Amino acid sequence: GNQSFSIVLLDGKNSGILLSSLHTREGTRVYAKPVVAGNPDGFPFTEEEKKAIAQASTGKSTAI
Repeated sequence: GNQSFSIVLLDGKNSGILLSSLHTREGTRVYAKPVVAGNPDGFPFTEEEKKAIAQASTGKSTAI
């Protein structure tokens, strides 16, 4: 929804960390997932997270 986000911090090898939030009526949860060479490392990515990784990999800084 409009109150969630995904942020990706990658190095030159497209490895790093992905932070995502999920906002519900009960509260907000923030998740961290490792990224290795642009791929998940133990935790699957959502479609929103995949878009954020693709944008970070290409150097685009637009919001999704």
